[in-house]
Amino acid sequence: MVANCDRTCPPILHVQRMMAAAVAVAIGFSLSAAAQTAPASKISADAQTYSSSAAYTESLNSEALLGAAPAAPLAYASPQYGGHNNNYPSYNNYSSTWSHIALDFGGGFTAPIGNDTTFSQAALNAGYISPSEGWGYNINIGGGWNFTKKLGALLEYQFNRENMDNGYLNAFNAAIGNTSTSSYNNGGVGGNINTWSLTLDPVYYLPYSQGSGFFVTGGGGFYRKVTNFTESVCGQEYFYTICEASTAYHFSSNQGGLNAGFGWYHKVFGPDSNGKFYAEVRYVWVDSPKADSSDYYQGEGTEGLIPVTFGVRF
Repeated sequence: MVANCDRTCPPILHVQRMMAAAVAVAIGFSLSAAAQTAPASKISADAQTYSSSAAYTESLNSEALLGAAPAAPLAYASPQYGGHNNNYPSYNNYSSTWSHIALDFGGGFTAPIGNDTTFSQAALNAGYISPSEGWGYNINIGGGWNFTKKLGALLEYQFNRENMDNGYLNAFNAAIGNTSTSSYNNGGVGGNINTWSLTLDPVYYLPYSQGSGFFVTGGGGFYRKVTNFTESVCGQEYFYTICEASTAYHFSSNQGGLNAGFGWYHKVFGPDSNGKFYAEVRYVWVDSPKADSSDYYQGEGTEGLIPVTFGVRF
């Protein structure tokens, strides 16, 4: 029987009651913590078991155990956000053979040098024609194959037309007793010299940037030189007198020749294109014969030309 002594019991009884209450609260907190800790420990253990099992399964299915070779890395990453690849194009990566075909179109002016710029007055007096050449123009057309982005080869047709030197024409008209000198426009004899060729010419490009660079070229082949002498033929057309140059006589020779030169190019359609604007200068040497007692209709000997050409090449 417990007596009610809230007011009469001694202080010791109040202390005992407070201690009992504290112990009860402590036991309650301990039981709650134990209930919460048990599931966490189980989840952690399950997670470790699952991780270990997954790692084991992955190791069984790995390409190393199956003997498969690792995948080859990509040659380059795809550009993102509108970027572009700065690599130079390689002909080896082109799927079409059209990418290797080379084409060349150009033209310019031609300067003569060497033997064909002088004439001998004594030879003229002796009856040798021996014409000297003046400045003229050239046309160049070619086609070939690009082996790499730097090396190609062209089969080229080049036509050079040079006028005859005025000093020579004056001396020639005087030698044949024609008082009208200088050219056929003044009633005298005029002339021109045409040299065309078909040559095989390798080209090697030396880029200094993605879009521009230098190149060297040269080769040799067949050359034909045709010398034409013209006279003025005049006719009446209504109230006008029209004079035209008509070929009076000509002579020709076929021989071999060589050429060598260098130039500059710029890719006008972008750094990844094959189209190039170019400017080049070459030295052309033709093994043409010299006039002698058995052949009065040749020139002063070997022909030398400096064609300067501007054009487009693909």
